[in-house]
Amino acid sequence: MQDRTPLLELNGITKSFGSFVANDHIDLKVYPGEVHAILGENGAGKSTLMNIIYGMYKPDSGTISINGRKVRIKSPKHALKHKIGMVHQHFMLVDVLSAIDNISLLEDDALFAPRDRSKVIRRVEELKARYHIDVDIESPVEQLGIGMQQKVEILKLLYTGADLLIFDEPTAVLPPQECDSLFEIIDNLTAEGKGVIFISHKLDEVLQISDRITVLAHGRVVNELAAKDADREGLVRMMVGEDLDMSVSSHKDTKPGPVVISARGLCARDKRKIQTLNAVDIEIHAGEIVGIAGVDGNGQTELAETLAGVRHSHGGKVYIDGTEVSTYSPRTFVRNRVQYVPADRNHIGTVPDFPLYENWLLRNYDPPRKGAFIDYRKVKEEAAGAIRSYDVRTRGVDERTAQLSGGNLQKFIMARSLREAPKLLICEYPTRGLDIRAAMFIREKIVEAKKNGCGVLLLSGDFDELFSLSDRLIVMYKGRIVGEKKPEETTVREIGMLMMGGAADGNAD
Repeated sequence: MQDRTPLLELNGITKSFGSFVANDHIDLKVYPGEVHAILGENGAGKSTLMNIIYGMYKPDSGTISINGRKVRIKSPKHALKHKIGMVHQHFMLVDVLSAIDNISLLEDDALFAPRDRSKVIRRVEELKARYHIDVDIESPVEQLGIGMQQKVEILKLLYTGADLLIFDEPTAVLPPQECDSLFEIIDNLTAEGKGVIFISHKLDEVLQISDRITVLAHGRVVNELAAKDADREGLVRMMVGEDLDMSVSSHKDTKPGPVVISARGLCARDKRKIQTLNAVDIEIHAGEIVGIAGVDGNGQTELAETLAGVRHSHGGKVYIDGTEVSTYSPRTFVRNRVQYVPADRNHIGTVPDFPLYENWLLRNYDPPRKGAFIDYRKVKEEAAGAIRSYDVRTRGVDERTAQLSGGNLQKFIMARSLREAPKLLICEYPTRGLDIRAAMFIREKIVEAKKNGCGVLLLSGDFDELFSLSDRLIVMYKGRIVGEKKPEETTVREIGMLMMGGAADGNAD
């Protein structure tokens, strides 16, 4: 491999933001026909480096070579011209257009110029057959599942002639069967000489699919090695600089108490006013963790938000401690010590432009007061104490939450949610996008809350997380509960089948 010309070669790439050095003299080579994984904690410099390769940022120094020729990549469009494409974690698709129309948007024709749609279709069908990508290209994107939308993104890049594809956390929202399908596509891409950069926090996936691995820490390359020579523990040690015990489990050593919250026939609508939660019955006991598994868009978010009091129901009833409550009264849920850790930590969990001490007041109807006024001195003391206790890396309580990394922001939200021993904690994808150390910290706090008698509703796309933390697993499909299992009595494959609408024995409904 070393005798071949790399598809992509980076030499001495350096990028700073003020006094912060995000990338510090990084060297990297990606060869034709290989999967090169990039690992590192949040803040290690992965995103900055990918943004430089894809033309979002310009390096302060260093060179980029494509097929042995030095180039300057000035924009994502320029990157595409150099045959570099990126499959983002959040897909860049127009929902109301068909897959084929989304692909045709990348044509180089002038705006509003007539397009030969049949020519685009023929080319895309050739790509589908060549790389074994099965997707209905005439269907509107909004009607396609997450896995199919990802395939459309891949076809878009292949249509432009991309030889190097960057996958950013590509399995974060996929069930196991869809992950297998993605890996088969990647195998087909590399078999045809394409190069792949694979970014993931899931080390088992990295070891399964990659040929070489580069580990970043503090903006520098700390190691590059063949995947066959790597193991999970060694990779963690390279990323965090120490050995970590990665086994976080609820241990199943507590007996559930009384029912904290329950719902009967619960229905709710999404932001489009479409009913996505359909007559759900559920109950959560004190001292248990109930895991919710399901492909994004199958009603999990609506369930979490309704039980947290932040979304109105459109049918059914909710009971807290056996007493019916109105979902039109968020105050009732907060006063009953129901806390919520939303999936969107940046815009729902916090107000980005507010300082940390003001964000500390969210979902708190009884803040410290001096007479009729909020006692901000006391608020700042409380927030500062939580920041120290939860090891939130920040310059102080006056810092805006927009300045915090994802892991530090999530730790702050968790500290706020657990400040008064909640009766129910609803966690929606609490470790998504977090590095190993931060994810472990959040899981430990969830288990600690359970052991203190808190009922927990856990939504997650991480099967290791669901299986290790949950006392019960509930699977949702098309807004309904289609299965309930104990983790020790089922498998990831079985849960994945239920998530996709199949029966537990693998037969379609």
